[in-house]
Parts: sequence; structure tokens; C-alpha cells
Amino acid sequence: MSPQPWALPTTVLPDGHERQLWVVDGRLTSRPADAAELLPGRFTLPGLVDAHAHVSLGPGQVPLDLSATADALRRLPVTGVLAVRDVGSPGDLVLDLVPDAAQPRIQAAGQWLAPEGRYYERLHRAVAPDDVVTAALAQVRAGAGWVKVVADWTDGDLSYEPSLLEQLVRAVHEAGARVAAHTQGPAISDIIAAGVDSLEHGCGLDTDDLEVLAAQGTAWTPTLLALSGPLPAGATPEREARRQGWLDNSRALLASAVAQGVIVLAGTDTAGPITAEIAQLIDYGLTPQQALRAATTDARDYLGLPSLDEGAVADVITFETDPREDPSVLAEPAAVLLGGVRVR
Repeated sequence: MSPQPWALPTTVLPDGHERQLWVVDGRLTSRPADAAELLPGRFTLPGLVDAHAHVSLGPGQVPLDLSATADALRRLPVTGVLAVRDVGSPGDLVLDLVPDAAQPRIQAAGQWLAPEGRYYERLHRAVAPDDVVTAALAQVRAGAGWVKVVADWTDGDLSYEPSLLEQLVRAVHEAGARVAAHTQGPAISDIIAAGVDSLEHGCGLDTDDLEVLAAQGTAWTPTLLALSGPLPAGATPEREARRQGWLDNSRALLASAVAQGVIVLAGTDTAGPITAEIAQLIDYGLTPQQALRAATTDARDYLGLPSLDEGAVADVITFETDPREDPSVLAEPAAVLLGGVRVR
């Protein structure tokens, strides 16, 4: 049986264009559809994207099993999150998931790659420099579209030499995948120069880096929600000061980054809902429209996912109130279509 045909609200976000779209057989079309039912809401937005997620981690970064991870994914579409880039899971757990029509669309890495002692022990795969390229390619062969490398760690030093990181990036690209780099330290220019595809956190960025990012198309996922969350009990004043410096730097750079053409992506890490990250992006200097783009059209373009294109799979959310004027309404969609099937 074919899915119900739908007529969508005509104000299309994030840019606010007036456009009539229909959903027929689960796909978008500009051709009027017979017997189409009007989807509730007054504003149409492509499905939200969480571009930095770890769906196999529960509260306190406790690893989940395969069944619990699948359940966590199935809970996302009703919130409007219809695509996820998972940038690190224990083992190859997310790569082992069986595709499910009730889950968001997933782009996944395998395990975090870092030398011994350079990331959380229970999460990462400890890989010596001589083995890291081989380990990265093994993940791609296992189905990873992304390789997550911990390019630096809490001391700010690089985990792998710049020439080795460049070799890893080149090998992964030749194998048809991309590289996401965890970076919080000051050696970020070397990480950018290696040609990584995205910077996760990017706490050490400066104004000179933004032009390079824009020119080579490297994305920045600032994960503000994760960086601004509660520190662990017993955190030192030095750690608090370092974190505040990271946040101040993001606040100083975000608007300029977007103005210069840097691809900014909305990602939550493990800190909360994507709607809260969008609110953080606005608080840190983006306009509501720019923040929505970071979680919808810009993220979808960057990840190779369709937005509201003719013939595209209908991954759509609608709202009664314009979220550009009141971003809090993002938490209460009027309706959600996943593959043209109404899930809310």
C-alpha cells in the first residue's frame, strides 16, 4: 500500500520561501497530488541533522549494547531528528546496526582512533602511529563513511605527526570515506593542513584559520552544548578557566566563520537535544536562520543528504509557529514525516 499523499505548508524554511510541495509515494514533488491531505503546521523545514552524535553512549558516556542503541535511534524521529552523523562508538557497534525504516538516516564512523592514553580508555581503540592508517582503512572496509581520529588531547599536543595525519586523510579519501578530527588544542592549524574533512569542537581555532577552512571546505562542529555543560565533580579551577576560554573563543569566531563561508554544523556530542544546540548557536552569535541552516540545509548539503529537492525522500518537519522568531518551538513539531510516513 502506498503512503498517504500529503500537501505541505507553503512557507519553506530556513529561508522562508513560499513554495508548494506535495509528498507522493514517500517523495517530494512540485506536481499537485490527488487526494493529498494537508500536513498540520504553517512552516515546513527539512528534517533536523545531528552532525556530531554518539548514539551508542548512554548517560555518563556508558556504552550501550546493540539493542539499546537501536532503541535510542528509534526515539529520535519523533523529535524531528531525521539524520545523524555518529562520530564514534565502542567497537564497530553502530556499523553493525541493521538498517531500520523507523531510524534516522545514519552516517557512521567506527571506534575513535588514538594512541594509548590519548582518549577515554573504555571508548577508543589504542592505535600506534605505525598502525593507524591500516586501522582507518579497516573501518572503511567495515562500512564506515567516516573515520574519527583524536588528533589532539587534553595536553594540547598532537596525537599523530602532521605528515602521518595527512597520509591517513589521503588514504581514507582514496577509499571513499572522510575524516573527522577531534581537536581542542592550539595545534589546530596542522590538523587543518592535513586535509581533514571536519573539525569536532575546534576550540583552538583563530581568525587566520577561518579563511583556510572556507577555502578547502572543512566543516566546523563546535558542539557548544557539550563544552558548556557541567564539569565533573572535583574539576580544577584551571580546567574551568580552560573551558571558559574555549567558549569565549567560539563566541568570538562563530558569526565571522559563517560570514566567511565556513560550513558550521550543529552537533550535540552526548550533551542533549539538537534543539538546545541550535539555541546555543544563536546565543553564540548566529542568526536564527543561520543556526537552522547548520542543523538542516547546510548539514544536509555537506553530508550529501537531500533537503526539499524534487524527487527526494520526504524527510520533513512542520511547525505552527516560525522557529526563526521563537527557536523554542523546534522542540514541538506539528508533524514529522520520515520517508514520507508520518511519525508524529
